Amino acid sequence: MLTRRNVTASATLMLILGLGGCATSAQQQAGSDPYAALGNGGSSVEYGTAFPVASPEEAYRNGNAAMSAGDPDRALFEYLRGLRMEKRPQADPLYRVGIIHHGRGNHDLAEKAYRWALEIDADHPGAGTALGIALLEQRDFEGARQRLEPLVARGNAPWQAYNALGVIADMDGEHGLAQEHFEKALEVAPGTPLVLNNLGYSRYLAGDWAGARQSLRRAVSANPSYELAWRNLGLVYAREGDHETAIEAVARNGDRAKAYNDIGYISMLEGHYMDAMDFFQEAMRLSPAYYITASENARNLDSLLRRNGSPSSN
Repeated sequence: MLTRRNVTASATLMLILGLGGCATSAQQQAGSDPYAALGNGGSSVEYGTAFPVASPEEAYRNGNAAMSAGDPDRALFEYLRGLRMEKRPQADPLYRVGIIHHGRGNHDLAEKAYRWALEIDADHPGAGTALGIALLEQRDFEGARQRLEPLVARGNAPWQAYNALGVIADMDGEHGLAQEHFEKALEVAPGTPLVLNNLGYSRYLAGDWAGARQSLRRAVSANPSYELAWRNLGLVYAREGDHETAIEAVARNGDRAKAYNDIGYISMLEGHYMDAMDFFQEAMRLSPAYYITASENARNLDSLLRRNGSPSSN
């Protein structure tokens, strides 16, 4: 169904998850170590002994290398070690600390780090974008817009800022504006599968099936493992009446029962009631785990038919 709830569900998957909680400013940091609250307390002694550094810059380089190597524990330690060696706080390592906490789901700490970075450098594009996305994920759409629009107006915003503004516009039903933002994101980061998926979904919401199909096919061509883009492509095929191709697209992950249920739901919305019932019944046949969902859809469809008389077909 083309509702804001559906857009929100899609947006949640493409935006790197939520943030929350209260911010703490640099002036509010207490105690002799203002960075203690941003640490993890884990391997500090071990890392400090094994990897001595002579300057903050060396610590930050170590942190970047650790992030590239997939070791966020070491990276967090190095960024905080570098900050402790500085005479005053620095925005970029604080932003990187926020990214680590964000990825771990430590949303309060991530937002605290982003806001502190922005107190130091109000124009930091990474921290501004990350905080804007955090506000979006808290459903503070106006706050997110106010944070992100100045970034894109200055012309130095990362593609994620344009992408987030596109999501906000889609949620407001402004699909033309959303597509402008997604196109701008693609200018900054050409061929990004996430943005291509979002552009395709925006066109889907606007009823532009051909345009949606084109963008989504580009998304799955760029990333053949992109399950969400395959699902959205399946929705487009279903809207166009090509149900078999839709099933194959949605079932790329092997869950054919879910595919039959989803395409049945789209068929029901389109008024193809007999097709929809066949899809629901096939979903129930394929998977006992899907029996409850598909049977509920089938009961709703049967109730609809009883109210409205004889079913339509293709």
